[in-house]
Amino acid sequence: MKKNDEIRKIGKDEMNLVEFPITMLSKRNSSEKNVLEFTDTITMGDGTDVTREWTVSGSEKYGLPLAIDNDVLLALLVLGKENNFSSPVIYFSRYRLLKIMGLETDAGSNYKRLEETFDRLTGVRIKSKNSFWDNERKAYVSVNVGIFDEYRIYEGKVKKGAYMQDSLPLSYVRLNNTLYQSIKAGYIKSLEVDIYFILKSSIAKRLYRYLDKKRYDGKKKFEMNLFTLAYAHIGFDNETYRFASKIKEKLAPAHNELINAGFLKSVEYQLTADGSSEKVVYTFGRKPALNSEVPAPSETMNEKALIVDPLLNSMLETGVTRKVAEQILREHNREAVQSQLEALPYRKAGDPAAVLVASIQDDWNYPASYKASRRKTKSAAQKEKDREAKAAEEREKEERRERIENYLSALPESEKTSLLKEARELARREGGAMFKNREIPECIVKAYQHVLVEKSLESPRQTCGV
Repeated sequence: MKKNDEIRKIGKDEMNLVEFPITMLSKRNSSEKNVLEFTDTITMGDGTDVTREWTVSGSEKYGLPLAIDNDVLLALLVLGKENNFSSPVIYFSRYRLLKIMGLETDAGSNYKRLEETFDRLTGVRIKSKNSFWDNERKAYVSVNVGIFDEYRIYEGKVKKGAYMQDSLPLSYVRLNNTLYQSIKAGYIKSLEVDIYFILKSSIAKRLYRYLDKKRYDGKKKFEMNLFTLAYAHIGFDNETYRFASKIKEKLAPAHNELINAGFLKSVEYQLTADGSSEKVVYTFGRKPALNSEVPAPSETMNEKALIVDPLLNSMLETGVTRKVAEQILREHNREAVQSQLEALPYRKAGDPAAVLVASIQDDWNYPASYKASRRKTKSAAQKEKDREAKAAEEREKEERRERIENYLSALPESEKTSLLKEARELARREGGAMFKNREIPECIVKAYQHVLVEKSLESPRQTCGV
């Protein structure tokens, strides 16, 4: 297994949306303000100065985009990247978006906030004057552009700690065509979204995206006038933060976050060459992963090794078929599987195999009686070690699940129907007498779908738990 600092989820970022802010820095719009304006002046390769203007207007009803809207946009771009941006339409489930963002998937309020984000990003307009880069023509252009042209959400329901949407089509957003053409023209960059989503402050997140663009060509340092950075590229209010001391004070926590994350090595403030102002000098930390992808472990396990896996055997004893059990162990964290196995007797399940599979797939909450039975103390060091191991394993297995789900979502309806039928037939054959006179639970059919998809993708068979 790779070390934690080597396992990174790589997303994409459209670079026009990085250069200037598209959202407020706050979590809510507490003022009547409905327009953001930014401007700077840059020197082109031929020595001419170009003044760039960037104006963001919120819709009358939904207002300006908020800080969280950047998080949702980046999570959607992760999904778009997985499908190679083959279409301006990006399919998603809200459960998966929340998982990518590291938010609670069993909180109804989070699902509501996602819809509010879609309303704001569908209603926003960006008026660019000499500030939208046309990567095909290699020139700045003035445009009036949106983010999403439309979205569609199919409602599911929160049940037993997970968001259920099994019988519904995937929801989607349609990217604005100008934005989509910019992506297809290659004006995107890789972004380590695992770093982005562990950052706490909206200032740190915005600064991370902006500076990551500036080091994209391998620069070790980047410097900029402090006031230009604060006003034009982060979004500080120039009335509230008129003095360098106030800007530095506001930036300090974000700088600390980025240093602690290993993205920055140091931050210094210096006088500009003419002595009339101040600049900030950033020295970058470790080399970014950039275009590298999370590698799939190459280890394999033979049938004999699988047979003696105690966790696999425990699943088989509940009535789960071997193929489903193996697939579950390839896709899910072993500790979570073990915990759901231990919790199974407390659920008093009439169909233990189906309940076990569903509880693992949908991450059910544990019964109170089970949680009470397993309370015990651990040393702080052991808890941290367990947490790190679990997080690393979960990232690997989430990659596998996402790859399979993306494959399924891209299939034409006729092929989906055929695959579903094949999965149901395979489940009935494997289950034998278990499913002879009753309907096969959908969670079992879903597991067999994953078995068939993984076979189609010709993914290397992995060691359970690796």
